[in-house]
Amino acid sequence: MKLKLEPPLCYVIGIWKEARGKEGIGVKGKGELLECFSQAVLDTKLTEPGKLLTGEDSVYFYHTAYRRFFQKIIDDELDRFKYKNEYSANFFAGLFDAMGRIENGTVYLSKFTRKDEMVLYRLGFRMLRKDGKLYFARPLLFLAFIKPFTRRYAGHELLKKI
Repeated sequence: MKLKLEPPLCYVIGIWKEARGKEGIGVKGKGELLECFSQAVLDTKLTEPGKLLTGEDSVYFYHTAYRRFFQKIIDDELDRFKYKNEYSANFFAGLFDAMGRIENGTVYLSKFTRKDEMVLYRLGFRMLRKDGKLYFARPLLFLAFIKPFTRRYAGHELLKKI
């Protein structure tokens, strides 16, 4: 099955990038993150429900070609997500659902790469790196960008204001 990059698939790649587990294509984390990933994988029809495997704190499936495809997208992140569109919004919504936090009105990524920081900067988001976290200078702009695509924080009070 030939895989084509679509916005919902960018969400899966974003969440997988920062929360990936050791097994197959999957994530490691708490219940809400696992639910988001599982639902996104099933919605994009990457695998069947019976082939989605679970561990103690992980969920994953196996597909070598998809894993190679995902890694190629991540390697080309600077070029793939250089425009403010549904593709980059989905990717960063997945990334935020995996490693983002909203605490006391501040919005930040607790885990990120230099590429992530560069792409966000090119998209017009200003950030501050402090204590290994990436804080958004204008969090409501970023949240408005990812709001239609985030799953984990969809019901958060700050997103409801936007």
